[in-house]
Amino acid sequence: SRRHLMRGVIAQFCYVGAQVGVASFVIRFAEHALPGTHEKLAARFLQLHLAGFMLGRFAGSMAMKRIAAPRLLSAFAGSSLLCLAVMLLGSGAAAIAAIVLLGFFHSIMFPTIFALSLKDLGPYTKLGSSLLVMAIIGGAICPALMGMISDASNIQVAFVVPLLCQAYVLYFALRG
Repeated sequence: SRRHLMRGVIAQFCYVGAQVGVASFVIRFAEHALPGTHEKLAARFLQLHLAGFMLGRFAGSMAMKRIAAPRLLSAFAGSSLLCLAVMLLGSGAAAIAAIVLLGFFHSIMFPTIFALSLKDLGPYTKLGSSLLVMAIIGGAICPALMGMISDASNIQVAFVVPLLCQAYVLYFALRG
């Protein structure tokens, strides 16, 4: 009976799955997008991805003082989709820049989805919170699915999983 909450739980599942999946495969993706890339350089891209996540959390928190949470979530989800499209269709430096930027755009999603999902739940807030916390199982399922796709094809194709996940997060931000 709480459709908004259920959409939020699905969005949280998708977001966590996408975020963990992307972060788990940054190094492997970098080695694929830039053949011959040494593991240490590929690991630097992961560091930059995570630094972007941290910077995005601070910048997003400051921006939320002026921009409504659903609108900011929409902008970040749309930007994530754009980065993922570049990663899926591109190669080389552009694909690497996109995966690094993706950390920034993932930054505000967890707390924003959480808060928006609980809005106006009243006595169901505790139940809603527990469902949202359980939704982090997406962080186990989506990377495993990405791994299976990668084994069957390649790591670049596997990023269709976070693309679909981010599409749902965008839907939640706009309509959910």
